[in-house]
Amino acid sequence: MSVEKLAEAVGVTPRAVRHWEAGTRDVGDRAFGRLLKVLRCSAQDLTGRDPGTESLADLRRDAGMSTEEAASALRRKRGARDLHISAEKIRDLECGRRVRGWAWGAPETLGRVARMLAQVYRVPERVVMDAWRRSRPEDPLPVLPARRARQPSGEAIAVWSALNDRQRSYLTCIFQQDQEVEEEHRHARPVGAEQRPAAEWRRLTLALSASSGVVGYTRIQERLRGAGVHDPGAGSSVAALERRGLIVVYRDRVYVDGLGDTPRTRVEMTRLGRAVARAALGVLRDAGPPATLLSLWLWKIVVRVALAGTRGVDGSLAGRGPHYLAVGQSPDGRTPSRGFIVLRHPDGVTHGPYRWFLTDSGQRHITDHLDAYHNLYPSVDSEGLDEISG
Repeated sequence: MSVEKLAEAVGVTPRAVRHWEAGTRDVGDRAFGRLLKVLRCSAQDLTGRDPGTESLADLRRDAGMSTEEAASALRRKRGARDLHISAEKIRDLECGRRVRGWAWGAPETLGRVARMLAQVYRVPERVVMDAWRRSRPEDPLPVLPARRARQPSGEAIAVWSALNDRQRSYLTCIFQQDQEVEEEHRHARPVGAEQRPAAEWRRLTLALSASSGVVGYTRIQERLRGAGVHDPGAGSSVAALERRGLIVVYRDRVYVDGLGDTPRTRVEMTRLGRAVARAALGVLRDAGPPATLLSLWLWKIVVRVALAGTRGVDGSLAGRGPHYLAVGQSPDGRTPSRGFIVLRHPDGVTHGPYRWFLTDSGQRHITDHLDAYHNLYPSVDSEGLDEISG
């Protein structure tokens, strides 16, 4: 694009664009958001800022909002009625200054503000909380409103009621196998096992079109037999569940020793299917740990790096943990990492292998939440972290 075309698309003068390119003037807040859209790039592409180091001001600019626009969007939120949010308060919040107003001193109020900011900036709550601690390290920790476990919907219960006994058995056994495989996959991540896409491991083998005396029974068929279904094929019951949008059926062929290419039926649960099964079986979706806290396998990585201290951890840290935790990384190419660990040379060393070390954000996270982690994951050996956090 020419300077003139870019200026016209962003809504500024060509002179302003020339200043940006020369580095003699910063891009204004409003123009920054429009610039991201016109160039179809991320904020990191323009700023060179590493994911996992964002401040509150960075999140607002990444959303393409000025302080006035952010304040206006927040005032429209139901939970903001008594906070009298203004652009000045947004600026004070971002700069680490005291925000005037009696309600702004309570951790619960700050948690409400953090949740609303996540909604307005369209980022996960954990991203806002991490940016908050970088911007306001001396503040009391905001307390996010507790998340509730999701209750089953009336639609899910109605769908279950419309199924016959055999269809219910099939849906139940497929759901149980789906949850078992998900648990196996979850436990494989911390040990660095090869990660397959969910689209692959959620497709469960239901049946092989061959004699059970030769190929045996699949895990789902064994469950069905235990539930009293002694001819667990892939016929009308499976077709009925697919018509209702509860499962997706895949038919292909697989090589079996002694039989050659054998027809195979695989099934994958849909979101509606899981919702119906959970409603029928009384399985509430776990609300999970608070949004700020790490999952078990990520917490183990942080503990390992923290306890290594100035020695650091070998740079070949296995698994996808660094995508979620390390400065400069992102788990999905869009959401920034937590920024709790960094790959660098040890202090005083300018060459040789890189190692993983805890960042200041990681240190603050441990200090803020160590007691919560002790209660949440008592099996994790974190002896020595009390001294580090102190």
